[in-house]
Amino acid sequence: MDVEEDNIDVNLNSSPREDVDDSFWSDIFDPRNWDSLNSKQIDILAQKGPKTDKSVKGPKDRYRKRFTSVFYTRILSNGEYCDRDWLVYCEQLDRVFCFGCILFTKGHRKGQLANEGCNDWSHMTNRLKDHETSLDHVSSMNNWYELRSRLEKQQTIDKAAQRQLEKEKDHWRKVLFRIVCIVKFLAKHNLAFRGTNGKLYEDSNGNFLGLVEMLAEFDPVIQEHVRRITNEETHVIILIIRFRMNCHFLASSIRSEIVKKIKSSKYFSVILDCTPDASHQEQMSLIIRYVDSSSSQVCIEESFLGFLDVNDTTGQGLFDVLEKDLNFLILI
Repeated sequence: MDVEEDNIDVNLNSSPREDVDDSFWSDIFDPRNWDSLNSKQIDILAQKGPKTDKSVKGPKDRYRKRFTSVFYTRILSNGEYCDRDWLVYCEQLDRVFCFGCILFTKGHRKGQLANEGCNDWSHMTNRLKDHETSLDHVSSMNNWYELRSRLEKQQTIDKAAQRQLEKEKDHWRKVLFRIVCIVKFLAKHNLAFRGTNGKLYEDSNGNFLGLVEMLAEFDPVIQEHVRRITNEETHVIILIIRFRMNCHFLASSIRSEIVKKIKSSKYFSVILDCTPDASHQEQMSLIIRYVDSSSSQVCIEESFLGFLDVNDTTGQGLFDVLEKDLNFLILI
């Protein structure tokens, strides 16, 4: 299978861009999810603040009262207007919530606005006034503003630990990116991954570890990673796990691409061969021969799709195993 080279950034000192899904932001801004947020999501909310849509109006209740954007504004005793940046209206629940109290109150939260929300629209003005002048609300707002200020200045209490954590995460992202590049290269050229030895800097350790050793000659990221492994700061099992995970994902991708070509060719033939493995389990290799018309040059291809476990070596037994696997491939 041809692997698209455009999918990989040739600059090995960069890491793949991490786009943030819009649905993620919608979820964390929804008051219904605030009790299940982790610390990282709360930090994001602290910096960005709640989302408000002043064009939204709620449904009328039995007293013909409803939520309107008027509640977002507070009139001070001197006649000045002040935005209630802490007030959030949830259309799905038709209730208002206190952003500051729910997310930044330490200990027990008091009042409907800080818990299940409030929809007493007839008395909402007084309820909001009582809430925003309460000691608990003022304290939670101070916690919010202080955290937001510290995050903006990167002056949180655990900033050194956070900085080290981000540095370590960035290192592993870059290591994983390089491993993906190696795996894609080997898959594209149909090269074996493993050798008879599974240790770095030893003979016959295979193409994968050999490429890791080669990259370590000039790439500082892999060089640091290999140094950690050889000094036993990082166990080599981590490298193996990441290698196997990437092999699995790429194998699935390659398999799907081959099946797509087979389906487009309509006609194909099957080549089978049985042999026992080291545990004496009978295995049947499955090879499909087909006409590849996916490119301008039509050619005959033979693609290996894997080994199938066989418990019955009769003609009917082999046919049943083959039929089951082919039906599975149709669904890919």
